[in-house]
Order: sequence, then C-alpha cells, then structure tokens
Amino acid sequence: MLLGTFSLAAAALMISAFGADPLSTAAWRCLLAVPMLAPVVVWELRRTEVRAALPPRTVILAVLAGTALGVDYGFYNTSILLIGAGLATVLINIQIVVVPLLAWLIEGTRPPKLMLAVAPAMLLGVALAGGAFDPGPLQWGGVLAGLAAGVGYALYLSIIRRSAPTAVRPAPCAVLTLVCLSAGLTTLVAALLSGRLQAPENLTDLAWFAAIALIGQVITYLCFNIAMTSLPENLTSALQLLTAVFALILGAALLGQIPTVWQLAGCGLIIAGAWAASRVSG
Repeated sequence: MLLGTFSLAAAALMISAFGADPLSTAAWRCLLAVPMLAPVVVWELRRTEVRAALPPRTVILAVLAGTALGVDYGFYNTSILLIGAGLATVLINIQIVVVPLLAWLIEGTRPPKLMLAVAPAMLLGVALAGGAFDPGPLQWGGVLAGLAAGVGYALYLSIIRRSAPTAVRPAPCAVLTLVCLSAGLTTLVAALLSGRLQAPENLTDLAWFAAIALIGQVITYLCFNIAMTSLPENLTSALQLLTAVFALILGAALLGQIPTVWQLAGCGLIIAGAWAASRVSG
C-alpha cells in the first residue's frame, strides 16, 4: 500500500514536470497501461473461468467506471498543471466524503453524523488551499479542477466497488485493464473533440508517457489491488492519504512547489477530515 501511494504521488510529479496537455497525458497514461497489464491479465484469467470472472454486468460497470476515471484524470492533470502536484493531490481527497454521499443519494445509506460534520471542515480546507487568505489572485481554476477530479474519482470508486462478481473469485487486473481502456478512450475522444490531442512526437515524449503509465497506473493499481485484499478497508483508505503527503514533499523538494502557510493549513484540514472519514467508514 505504501509503494502504491508513493508511486501515485511520483506520477503526479512526473505529470507536473512533463507539462503536456492534461487530456493527452490522461489518454496515453491509460492506453499505454493496457499492453503493460496484458501479461498479468493472461495469467490471472488462466486461474479462473473467464465468463464467470467477467460476467456482462462486471464488464459494463468496469467500462462505466473507466469513463468516470477518465473524467477524474482529465481534471486532475489540469489541476496539477495549474496549482502543482501537491495541492492537486490533496484536493482529490474530497472523494472520501463524496463516496458516502453518493451512497446516500443512490441507495439511501445515511452517512455517519461525524462524516457530515467533517464535510464543512474539508470545504474550509479547500478554500484555504485555494489561497483564500493569501495575497494575490485566487487559484480557483486549479481548485475547481481538483474538486471535479475528486467527484470523478468518487464516481469511479462507487461504480467499481459494485462491479465484482459474487459467485467466483474476481479478476481485478482484467477489470483494471477494461477500466484503463475505457478511461483512455474517453480522454482520447475528449482531446480530439477539443483539438488538444498531443501525440508523442519523439522517443522522449513516448518514454515520458510510458513511464507515467507504468508508475501511475500499472505499479500503483497492482499494489492497491494486492493491499486491498489483505488490509481492512478503513486502513487502506487512511494509508491512501499518504499520497497527498508524498506529493507535497516531492513537489517542494524537486520542483520548488512550496505551499504557503495558509495552503498548508488547508491541506492539513483536508487530510485530517479525510482521515476521520476513513476511520468512520471502516
């Protein structure tokens, strides 16, 4: 789990350093991950019956989840380029409050009272992280993109958690491959329609995209899949918050993206609120 969170933070830093178009980065990150995952998927499906592990419902939900993840990545990459990898990664943690709110709206599962109390503190943290009390222009473009990414990620989690078949052992890597393919095609179409598609122009560009795919998609989610089968859900949710911590440290150390005191206070509120929500949800 720690390796997965660090890899996700490192991928955010690479996206910031590369500076390519957000939608294009999201598209190639996901599409290049598909052939990388293929050997693992072949091994995985040999251990189970394909039709049972990947029934139509699972496939459909994986595709829908991938669409939501594509929306998440598009906004997340935009937020990274506007406000830096650290702040963008902190903001996406708003998903940990959005997920139970979606369950409340869809299934009528009322969230715990403490989680409802945490939400205003996290919103205050968002305002602080956006520079509400700092001199100079507010960074609301990056903040709003980060919040949209958090909502997209919450939709992804809400859908993917309901995709696994109940009768047999699921095939998480095969599902992840479907998600990557769907997310990649979603962002690819969005980049084409907006006229912003940036294809790799040379081997250096291709190497950057491939490295982001390997570290941010393949390594990250394989680690998460392994960890989530052996650790309690509330613990994995809490450990995922370290992604924001790693991103802030790496961004400050390697790219000079040092948040202000007020922004650090806002980040602290968001991380503390997400941690409390993860403990309650467990």
